[in-house]
This record gives sequence, structure tokens and C-alpha cells, in this order.
Amino acid sequence: MDLTPLVRLVWPIATALTVATCATSPPPSTAAAAAGSGAALYARHCAVCHGADGSGDTVVSQLLRPRPNAFRLGLFKLVSTDNGMPSDDDLVATLRRGMPGSTMMSWGWLPDADLRALAAEVRRLAVHGRADSIRRTALATNRPITETEAIAAAEQELAPGDPIDVGTPVPPNADNLAEGERLYRQHCSGCHGTDGRGLPASADWPTDGTWLWPRDFTAGYLRGDATYRDLASRVRAGMPGAHMPPTRLSVAETEALVGYLQSLIAEDASAHHTQWRRTVRVQQTGSLPADDDAAAWARLDTVRLPLAPLWWRPEACSELWLTAAHDGTDIALRLQWADASRDDTAVPTSTISDGVAIQFAPTLDPPLFAMGSAEQPVNVWRWHAYDPKVLAGMADLLGRTHEGLDVPLGGTRPRPRGESLAFRGVASAARETGSGLPLAVATEWRDGRWTATFRRSLHARSSNEVDLAAATPVLFAFAVWDAHLDRHAGSKAITTWHALELERRGTRR
Repeated sequence: MDLTPLVRLVWPIATALTVATCATSPPPSTAAAAAGSGAALYARHCAVCHGADGSGDTVVSQLLRPRPNAFRLGLFKLVSTDNGMPSDDDLVATLRRGMPGSTMMSWGWLPDADLRALAAEVRRLAVHGRADSIRRTALATNRPITETEAIAAAEQELAPGDPIDVGTPVPPNADNLAEGERLYRQHCSGCHGTDGRGLPASADWPTDGTWLWPRDFTAGYLRGDATYRDLASRVRAGMPGAHMPPTRLSVAETEALVGYLQSLIAEDASAHHTQWRRTVRVQQTGSLPADDDAAAWARLDTVRLPLAPLWWRPEACSELWLTAAHDGTDIALRLQWADASRDDTAVPTSTISDGVAIQFAPTLDPPLFAMGSAEQPVNVWRWHAYDPKVLAGMADLLGRTHEGLDVPLGGTRPRPRGESLAFRGVASAARETGSGLPLAVATEWRDGRWTATFRRSLHARSSNEVDLAAATPVLFAFAVWDAHLDRHAGSKAITTWHALELERRGTRR
């Protein structure tokens, strides 16, 4: 049998199920971190997106928009200096918070020493990239220089300048808000719109994929934080890696403009889309709620988890709601997310349907975009409105004829499938899809919202499954597919790793 169609269907599924790591509390430090090795930390967590050499040219980066930053170019988005070069504190702050509106998650789970080691490695990659450019230019102009000389010149060019004096927050009043609005209309509205929501036409501006249209201040997708100092730094220093120029203002003008900007931004904007790790404590109940018992589910705690679309766009799903319970024997995880259209029919232009997946890590320190390995497989619980494997072997027939197919591809809803899989790396997904253990998943689409309730015993049913009966917390993450936005398997939004803890009788906190 020709497996090419299956690989074509599953490869992006496997790749995009992976999630970035972040946390609010650090797990045990890696051996690389203990040795203070920023290079080893970078290779483990960052190279898969940003490239081993910092070029940003990787297989994974092709699936992401905005594209991961190419450190070798020496351009960074979040800076606070007068020459546009980030300080070590700027780099650490970006690592610690992540960058909402992209798949750059928070790395707040790493100790400060590790974050600074990573920042040093990022700077080293930028210096070496700039040094290579300097040497090529020198060679082309018949003035060759040594590698040492090129690195010294690059270090000088990329050294951070002096911190910008951004002033201090000023209590808002009618006068300074009016002045701030005047400055905003003069310097900012040409890109961000008069109401702060951005210009509709800016979505069509040309881009190399590393940056997107100007942000909607009212939506909360801010690359940097919404504090006074962070906003003032964006205004005064610009964002060199996002094509946003610095604005030449006095300190007093900066104070007025930032005060007005803050009036446009919701109070919880800084945290609303930030991908930091939550701890989800699963309540123990006498019995698990029935799938259709809305009142019983409403009595349980619900946690909101931000989603990061791999291919970012304003209309993509941005949050997932999780309600969980266990009865000492079984566990139920109820997931809900917004989806304006019910896409569960097989059509010639589609290789994927709406769906959701939960990935469980075998350790408390999983690498970025792991999908497991031969030594440490991951357990994935997945539901699709129809099984992607239904189309395996049929893909070459799409758009031609549907004669002889068990599942007509012209509007029929194939039977949904929930399964528990073990992945041992990205390549293993093609072999495993459709062959996992059956998993009980009850689903409903109503009023623009999917609900999927996963049920399984706490104890693993095989060596391929995660054992949730153990007392140790388990890291888990989510992926959501919206087939309406892109009818291919790369259409999804993901979360970072979160910690799952089961409440035991007498231990509720």
C-alpha cells in the first residue's frame, strides 16, 4: 500500500501537536542548566524553531507565523536602549514572558541563571551572524579580515547602548490624555488606527513572515508587557525586528502618549494571552458528572488556558476552557472552545476536520516540540470530528471521483474517533495514527462552541499510556484544530505545558 498520502496527512498533525514549554514554578534543572551551558539549553529548547545557528530556517519554522526570529540578523523586537540593541535584561524579560500573538511561550519556569545563559547564547549567535556578514563584505571589497577581527567588530556593533530615559507614569487627567491622544494621532494612528484597533488594510501589507500587521491595542496581544516602562520603551526605542521605527519624543511627551495608550488597553491585557504554566488541580468527586449534566459540570472549577495559533490571525481560537474531575478510579476532562462553524464533513478540499488533543509528557522537564523520543514517548489523547486516517489511501482521489469509496467525500460526516496514542518522535506519528487504544470522547457542537469530554481510567491501560494514578504531577498540553480557517492539518492552536495534579480526599487546597 502506498503510504505517501498518509504521511502527507499526518506529518503536519504530528509536528503541530507539539507545544512550547513554560511554567510559573521551575522543575528540576537540566544537566545543561546545572553546568551553566546556554548552548546546551538552546540546543534542547530553542534550536528546533530558531535554528542551531540562529538562522530561523527550520522545518518547524515553516509552519509558524510569525516566523521565529533569526538571531543571526541581529534584529530584536523588544529593546530599551538608544541604539536598538537589546540589553541582557531585555532578552531575559522576553524569555521570561514570551511573546503573545506568536508561538513564543513564556520560559518563566527556568531559573534566572538559566535565562541569562540563554540570553548570552542568543547574543553569541547574533554576533557570529553579524561577523559572517562583515567578513563577506570585507572579502567582496578586497579588504579581507580575520574571524577574530570580524567578531570584535560585530560585538561592537551589537553592544547595547544607553538605557532610554522614559520618564515616569503620570496620573491621567483630561489635559494629559488630550495631549496623549494628539501625539497618538500624529505618530501612531497611521498604523494602529485612530481607535487603536489597527488598520484593516495592514493585514495585507507585505511581510517576510517574521512580523505581522500592527497590533490591536484593545485585544491584548501585546508583544511586550503593558506596563508603563515597557510601552514607553516600545515608543521611544521602536521594535527593530518588527519594522516599527523609534519615535523621537521628549520625556514629557512620552509620559502623555503612554498614558493615552494605557487607556486603550484592557487592564488584564498583560496576562490574558501570556502562555505561562498553570497548575490544574482536579477535584475528586463521589461520581463523575454525566456528559449532558450541565449543572453538575458548572459546580466544578473551570480553568481558562490561552491558545497560541501556529499560523496567527485575529480570528483564530485564542482560549480553551478546561473542567476536570476524578472519582478515584476514572478521570474526566471536559474541554470547550469557540468555533463558529462545525467542520466535520469530509470534502475534497480538506485533509483535516475540527478536533482537539491532549499531550502528556513523561517528565517534568520536556523539551520544546518534542513529540517524544524512543527513550521518552509521549501519550496523546486525540479526537477529530472524523479520523484523518479515513482519508489515507483516498487522498489521491480527492477532486477526481468518489466511486467505490466507503466514505463519500461530498458532505458525509464520517464516524468520529477518539484514541490514545504513544508517539516516539515526529516520524512515529504516521505509523501510530489510527492504531491507538480506543478512548471515550463525548462531543457536541452548539451555538459556535465545541465541547469534548475525555474519559479514561486513572491507571494506564498499557505501557504506552500515562499513569495518572501516581501522586507526581503530570505535564500536559492541548492542541485545537479549526478546519474552517485552513483545511489542512497545520490549522491549529496550541497551549504550553501545564501541570495536572489530582486532589486526594482530605488534601483539597
